[in-house]
Order: sequence, then structure tokens, then C-alpha cells
Amino acid sequence: MADHTSAIDTIEFNTKLPADTFLISDTDRIAYKKNSFVTEQVLRSNLDQRPLAPGTEFYPGIVRFPGAMNTALVLQPDGIVVLEAPISAAYSQRVLTEAEKRFPGAPIKAVISTSDSWPHFSGLREYVARGIPVYILDLNRPILERFLASPRTFFPDNFAKTPRKPDFRIVSAKTVIGEGPNRLEIYPLRGETSERQLMVYFPGHQLLYGSDPFQKLDDRGYFNAQTVSEVVHAVEREHLSVEKFFMIHMGITPWGELPRVIEKTESSAKSNLNNNR
Repeated sequence: MADHTSAIDTIEFNTKLPADTFLISDTDRIAYKKNSFVTEQVLRSNLDQRPLAPGTEFYPGIVRFPGAMNTALVLQPDGIVVLEAPISAAYSQRVLTEAEKRFPGAPIKAVISTSDSWPHFSGLREYVARGIPVYILDLNRPILERFLASPRTFFPDNFAKTPRKPDFRIVSAKTVIGEGPNRLEIYPLRGETSERQLMVYFPGHQLLYGSDPFQKLDDRGYFNAQTVSEVVHAVEREHLSVEKFFMIHMGITPWGELPRVIEKTESSAKSNLNNNR
């Protein structure tokens, strides 16, 4: 499923650029300072202030918190698994506070981080600071080690104040967490564009969490068909039976939508090929 093709017919190296190519005018500097949301006050607040949206318990013991990046709590007999640690350490604190309110006395047994995109794992430092095991894809270990090693000297978070060795649980193949109706199975996606992402399957509910290979557009279409096919093929490869799915930017959605996206794209591609012959 080709997305696009580019051809370079002319290329020049070490060309001379006008002296003012990268010049920023005084007018632009003033406008930036006036309109920029990155103000000194925001920086010194030292906390991400966005609230945690009300959670929806769409299956008993499974609560999704919608937002710029979805987070979910999964209650199992021996504790809670947190699905995704996005945005910031402060946001993770709010998730953990809500977990304690919803399921009093249930310990946080693990957090699953499914992607190498920094907004997706930027709240992990709070979990590591608390000694919570972190399930990650094998390919993502280096970037997460660098993330934890980076200093927080101006505005130290809890991990900077009390550093500790992360309890990484490396996922290279099917990995099972817990028992009962909310048992989880974690699988590497291993797609062309989803190489560094994990999917999480709830066999008791035939529910799939697909990380972030694609998103749904405002016109109800999908971006893009290639990445949709990677998730569908991964599900077929692992012989999973899926009725519904959700993503880091999508709510609960019927699985039947995805094969239709692929069929429509393949049909369109065949039609274009025939028309161009």
C-alpha cells in the first residue's frame, strides 16, 4: 500500500545561503514573547496542570480516562495494572490518586508503556520512583534508560529526588499479566511503522488495545491504511479473536471497522492501477 513516491532529479551540496536566512526579526521576537504559552510562570509552576478526565468503566474493573492520550486502569485479583504513562510525572500522580480512590487497598502491580514516542512515556518517572514494575518493548529499553538518566536539576521530580534502578519487564514475545476476567496478554506489533509498539489483548473480553499506529480522522476515516493493516495482520499472526479495540487516541471501537478500511484501500488501489494501464 504505497503512500507516496518522491524522486530527486537535482541536488546541490554546500550551497551558499543569504546571510539573513535564519535571522529572527525584532518584530517576530516580540510577537513570540507575547503569544508563547511557554512563559516563565508556566515553567516555574513545575507541574503539568491538566486535570484527569472522569473515567469510564466499560468492563468491570477496567476504567479508561480519555484525554489527549488515553490511560486505563485494569483491576486484577492481586492488584492494578496501569495501561500507559503519558504526559508528565504530575499526570501520573493524578492517575495513581484516582486508582487509590476507585480501588481502595489494591496495590499498583505494574504499568505498561507501549510506545517509544516521548509524550506516551513521559509520565514513567513517577512509576519508577515508586518501584512499580514497568513492562516495555525490548527495542525501547535504550530510549527509556536515557529518559530516566536525564537530569532534572531545575525542577526535580520524585525520581530525581529518590533515584532507583528501574524494574523493567522486557517484552520480546507474548507476555501474560495476571489471572481472571481481566487477564492481559502483551504482544510486540513488529510492523513496518509500528516496529516500536506493543498491543495489549484482553482475552476475557475479546478487547484489544492497539497503542498508536493510526488515528481516526474528523471525517470518520482512518490515518492511514498501511498502519491499520499492520495492527490487523498482527492480530491475525497471534490468532487473537477481537470484537472491539481502543487506542491511545481512540475510544472503544468495533473491530469490524478495520478490515473494511483495508478492503476499501485495496479496492481503490486496484481501480487506480487499472485506470492507469
